[in-house]
Amino acid sequence: MIRKIREFIGKKGGAGQLIRYLLVGGSAVLVDFAVFELLLLLLGTDHAVTVFSFRLEPEKAANYVAVVAGFVYSFVLNRMWAFKSKDNVVRQLVLMVLLVCFNGWISGEAISVMGRILHIPFVIAKPVMQAAVACWNYIIYDKIIYRS
Repeated sequence: MIRKIREFIGKKGGAGQLIRYLLVGGSAVLVDFAVFELLLLLLGTDHAVTVFSFRLEPEKAANYVAVVAGFVYSFVLNRMWAFKSKDNVVRQLVLMVLLVCFNGWISGEAISVMGRILHIPFVIAKPVMQAAVACWNYIIYDKIIYRS
């Protein structure tokens, strides 16, 4: 039974690939969320943070750093295990950096709006955005970045 499960999950493409993506993504979410919460704890939420001459709300600064930490973790595991890609790593890395920049910007803005305007606690807003990002990322990974 265990051998059959390993074979199913181990196959390139299809449902096995989706399961591997979800496992990598789920653990990357934990890395991302832990870094986000730790930084909010260290920075506080009352005062803006200055990063490279830009004033940012602390939740945005924490989100950007957390997204990068999750990115590094998920890029390596998605490339090697989830999508089993052997394609050009430089091309994939460039596409992933562009996607991470987009994801960080969109999720940072959305988390800020949810927290500051809609009064949704950041601890809830962050996972909501992580789920949304995971949905569009799978399609982008499968069809563009790690395509066979």
